[in-house]
Amino acid sequence: MSLGNDVVDLADPEARLDGLHPRFAERVFTPAEREALEASGDRHVLHWALWAAKESAYKALRRVEPRTIFAPRAFEVDLPGPPRGEASAAGRVRHGGHSLALQVSLRGGALHAMAWDLSGPLATTIRCAVGAAGSEPGADAQGLAARGIADALGLDPGEVRIVGRPPAAARGERPLDLVISLSHHGRYVAFAWAGLALSPESPSRPATAEVRTRPDPARARRAAKPRRLNTVAPR
Repeated sequence: MSLGNDVVDLADPEARLDGLHPRFAERVFTPAEREALEASGDRHVLHWALWAAKESAYKALRRVEPRTIFAPRAFEVDLPGPPRGEASAAGRVRHGGHSLALQVSLRGGALHAMAWDLSGPLATTIRCAVGAAGSEPGADAQGLAARGIADALGLDPGEVRIVGRPPAAARGERPLDLVISLSHHGRYVAFAWAGLALSPESPSRPATAEVRTRPDPARARRAAKPRRLNTVAPR
């Protein structure tokens, strides 16, 4: 069971397309993705939808293959078009032999993406939320996740904690059997989580969670810069 999410503040100065490296698209997007961007009537939204999809899939795959490297063009996104209004866009992200489900949505001025592979014998529930970032967006994302999980499990918000790095959910000292992904950028924080059951009394085991919790378009600028062929895996 793997899950990743990413949020982009579309109004943030870092999300302006005219501020990106001139060769950004060539270095980050596949030929098919570049063709889709050229044909799109909403290039700004589709651009960051593709980027957020790649980020989300990278985070999800790091759960099952920790040595996965974020090489953007290696993550091939199949998305019919950008999300519009309240309607989410669904697609797939492929990397190597993996194929992950994808959902991208607009939530106010935020673009939110989730990628997941929930294969297994038991049904799994996925939930997510986007909220406002304050002065400490990392803590704000944790708080949003704790409140969302507590509400789903029928617990008092104070009973659920997001602990550790990578983050995991716990009720008191007991880990909850959930997979968590946190993200933040600009004015927004977001989280997604998946669990085998929505009962606070279900058996628990050490939870798995997000590897990198601060994806944002600033990383897009770094990805577009020339890099040596022997680059190491990102943090």
